[in-house]
Amino acid sequence: MGRRSVVHKLERFIYNVDNNTVMAYIDKIKSGKKTFYYLGKTIRIGEDKWKKIRIKLGEKEPTREEVGKKLKELRLEEYKVYNEDYLDANRLEVIDDFKEVYNNHLKQILKTIAEKEEADFLIRFTYNSNAIEGNRLTLRDTYLIIKEKQIPSGAPPKDYNEAINGREAFEFIKKYKGKLTTEFLEKLNGILTQNTGVVYPGRVRFFPVKIEGAEHTPPEPEEVRPLLKKMITFYYENKRKIHPFVLAFLIHAKFEEIHPFEDGNGRTGRALMNWVLIQAGYPKVFVPVKLRPKYYEALDLYNVKNVKGYCEKMFDVVVEQFKL
Repeated sequence: MGRRSVVHKLERFIYNVDNNTVMAYIDKIKSGKKTFYYLGKTIRIGEDKWKKIRIKLGEKEPTREEVGKKLKELRLEEYKVYNEDYLDANRLEVIDDFKEVYNNHLKQILKTIAEKEEADFLIRFTYNSNAIEGNRLTLRDTYLIIKEKQIPSGAPPKDYNEAINGREAFEFIKKYKGKLTTEFLEKLNGILTQNTGVVYPGRVRFFPVKIEGAEHTPPEPEEVRPLLKKMITFYYENKRKIHPFVLAFLIHAKFEEIHPFEDGNGRTGRALMNWVLIQAGYPKVFVPVKLRPKYYEALDLYNVKNVKGYCEKMFDVVVEQFKL
């Protein structure tokens, strides 16, 4: 007779790891004369399909502190299951490492320094997001408008208002505590396009649109609201499965594919991407204008259903700022 393995579940744990609740359990497995402990979790991989993931802890019963340290490894195994069609787990580990370093950094600096860093990010995000869409202000101009409340000499009114709108929109998504809804998206777009000559700011389009310089044709007007609803459902069905970084990419791409507004879809979509990251407790990102061609290439990949190619290229686009 072969040696028989006997499994005993010792205890279920509920931990909070990086603002995420993690449920796991300890398996005590006897195999012959030896006993091994495993940290395990059962995850849903389909409508009626489940998969058990486990990490070996050793032959000694672990303490709760030891289990807590291993939960990140367990989460990485979960990432491999849920994100294999989007990004490799080693890239996700880069993001999680950066998150940990960044959070530790925030704990060690003065509040005034943290506020300055937040203000600097807002300026860089606003400048780059606007510049991608053709705004002619420089980074210095954007700083003067947002931080110093000055109007740079020769600044076109539309460009100036877009900088002001960028600041207001970012403050809005930081403070917003509600759910992802069409009304939230309308409010966000309305802020970003106010006083810029848009006829229907903050109103889901009821007319067809074209994207200049792109082969993708956005859906017909009657399809827009149902597709937004589908995007929102996707977000809530996957916010505890797909890695937050990947989920932010996917929501951004789905939003851009729908192109639900008359104008400001790119700026709204990039702000939305950051809202997803903020909800999950991840560092915010911007798309550097110098990488605009690669960014557009990424969206083109998504539009031809090369979702993994899109996520990989988007990773390359935004990870640049982590090296600064």
